[in-house]
Amino acid sequence: MAAKERKWRRVYLFLMIFFYGIYTPVSIFEWLAADGKFPFTAILVGLALPFMRKNHLNQIQQQKN
Repeated sequence: MAAKERKWRRVYLFLMIFFYGIYTPVSIFEWLAADGKFPFTAILVGLALPFMRKNHLNQIQQQKN
């Protein structure tokens, strides 16, 4: 595994921990408490982040070859 790929894996790990561990639960709690609007952003990013990570890491691996 190249250094560039390791760096991006670490970045995605932190993004996923922040997003799934903090942002999404807070957004959903605020929505359920009737203090905010429906959490479209949390849902869209939650669905898109794994695909974005997979595609980006595949591009890095292909550039290496």
